[in-house]
Amino acid sequence: MPKPRTSSVPEELSQPHDALFRWTFSQREHAAGLLRAALPKALASVVDWTSLRVEKGTFVDQALRSRHSDLVLSARVGDEPVYFHAILEHQRDVEKLMIFRMGLYMMRLWEQLVRDRPALTTLPPIVPILIHHGDAGWTAPTAFQEIVGPAGAARTALLPHIPHFELRLVDLGAGRAGELVEHALTALGQVALWCLSVADDDARLEREMTRIGAALDAVLKAPDGLAALEVLLRYLVATHGSVGAKKVVKLLENASGPPAHEAIMTIFEEIELKGERRGERRGRVEGRAQGRAQTLVEILTVRFGSVPAETSATIMAASEAMLTRWTGRVLTAPTLDAVIAEAPARSSSARTVAARKRARPA
Repeated sequence: MPKPRTSSVPEELSQPHDALFRWTFSQREHAAGLLRAALPKALASVVDWTSLRVEKGTFVDQALRSRHSDLVLSARVGDEPVYFHAILEHQRDVEKLMIFRMGLYMMRLWEQLVRDRPALTTLPPIVPILIHHGDAGWTAPTAFQEIVGPAGAARTALLPHIPHFELRLVDLGAGRAGELVEHALTALGQVALWCLSVADDDARLEREMTRIGAALDAVLKAPDGLAALEVLLRYLVATHGSVGAKKVVKLLENASGPPAHEAIMTIFEEIELKGERRGERRGRVEGRAQGRAQTLVEILTVRFGSVPAETSATIMAASEAMLTRWTGRVLTAPTLDAVIAEAPARSSSARTVAARKRARPA
């Protein structure tokens, strides 16, 4: 059985698409497979794959992180660097001006390169790659010049002044692999892209699971097989909630060979155990906070009389940090409202001094 990988596995997939995409393709072997599969043959043949590296940083707007994930890679073509900006589109619908968005991301990458290397006099090429898994396929323009007008006779005269670049599209929809050279992908790359392609589509998950059986067996034979399986299983469970974890496990078992069955069940049991432990820790923290809140309500009742229901509800919903601040005010605050105020109320003498200072002539 393969040994667990030493690199970290995401504990909880709050952004499952991003977690699977980055975990898989931030590893050079799988990143190289993705690029070999996505790039035109003429370009892939001149890349020095031994020079491939994963660059740090993201160029996606904070507001769009729930919609896009990106990964920047670089390699050498001859003596010159070339950058590859791969963007995963999380949503199944088509963003009509995505090519414009990608142009902004490319400009940000160039901007950082110029900032980091002030001596640059020429800019390295950036090849944009879009990975999409919509139901109807990608229908928006894939070339920047297609979204810039006007049409007609004036366009010929304006073309020299319109930015010109095209993205490489990886369409993961059913039966639409496009120009993706699947055999160039690693086994984990194949399974990861398939998982992304069926995300939230329960019918496709069940219908196509057998497609990845051989690749799944190959994943488990790799040195990081168990870690990879855990990430894949977590992703499928996170994106197919209505199917349920146990059925996802059963589908994986049916698709894979006998050697994989024990590993799948072992990983599933570990995930369940980790979930129980997280739940227990969360319960202990919540229980401790509830106990402190109840004690504070009782102390306030002794000192100020009956606590209004609205105030009691506010206290019971407060964080531990807030409860600590409020408890510290119980003995010195003159009123109940002063205890639970965000800042201690100033005394009347302090207000008088402040008023005199404001009234004093300059």
